[in-house]
Amino acid sequence: MPINVEEIGTAAAEVTGGFTHGEVYVAFLSDFDAIVEPKDKDGLDAATTLEELVTISADHTFKVGKGFIKVKAIQESIKLETAQIGLKPQPVMENKLTFKMLGSKADILGFKRFIKGEDIIVIAKEFGTGQLRQIGSPRYAGSVSEGSGLIDGVIEGENTSTFVIQDKQMYDAAIYTGEITLQPAP
Repeated sequence: MPINVEEIGTAAAEVTGGFTHGEVYVAFLSDFDAIVEPKDKDGLDAATTLEELVTISADHTFKVGKGFIKVKAIQESIKLETAQIGLKPQPVMENKLTFKMLGSKADILGFKRFIKGEDIIVIAKEFGTGQLRQIGSPRYAGSVSEGSGLIDGVIEGENTSTFVIQDKQMYDAAIYTGEITLQPAP
């Protein structure tokens, strides 16, 4: 491996968690012309820095008339979990992005049906860093592993739809530095 590691991490006074609730983007894998991935550990075009192992540094491109659908989640309902699964010789990272949408209107319930069982790419923006994190790739698309709804029995209770998007990659949910192309208005 050609990466020379001298120091990792820096002191930071205010590291935060969370995601920006108005910036979750969903697109069907079949709508892309090209999806860029992080560089591999080995080979002709291997990463030369640790950052290149998890960063997508070029724009994804879409077929004409296609793009990301922008979803508004409930503030502070978005979370990203990553866990290594499997052992040598080829462990992988399982990424899960969870977000909730407020209410049970027809458009939200229809969206849940629209994306269930589909191969998707989902990008969400971290609150503190502004980094865009991606679930799904051309090799292993993201998919809805859980789509649930909850309407509490009490008037002041919860009325939400929850989505869990999951993938398995050789890396943590990638950092996407390219442009977000939104689906054009009909």
